[in-house]
Amino acid sequence: MQAEKAAQKIQDDAIKKILGQDTLKQKREEKLRRQRDEMAQEKRDAAKTIAPNTIRWVIGPSGTVVSFSEDAEFLGIFNNVPCRYPPAREKCAGPSCNNTYKYRDSKSNLPLCSLLCYRAIHDMAQPLSTH
Repeated sequence: MQAEKAAQKIQDDAIKKILGQDTLKQKREEKLRRQRDEMAQEKRDAAKTIAPNTIRWVIGPSGTVVSFSEDAEFLGIFNNVPCRYPPAREKCAGPSCNNTYKYRDSKSNLPLCSLLCYRAIHDMAQPLSTH
């Protein structure tokens, strides 16, 4: 039974080849395939170029991609400039103290790190004010 089906298929293929029906079908399929390939290539080329003054935001499985057109005027905001925030903390005004300050003296507004430095500053200021 399988041998008969195979023989019938071979005979049908031979008849199609003789009549030229197979080649017409192949030509049509080849033409459609070529058109699909050309359209896919055009889409890929269009995806690579960005229209003027546009931003493209693509969220995909590998991550988010943001693309800008060449004439975008705000690209200067992305310059890599070192951050200057927050500024360096002030040092304690206490004698021989290199700690960063935690408090400020309410009267003199001096930066202080502890009660010891506060007392040292006020002990130094007391003799000056009594003279």
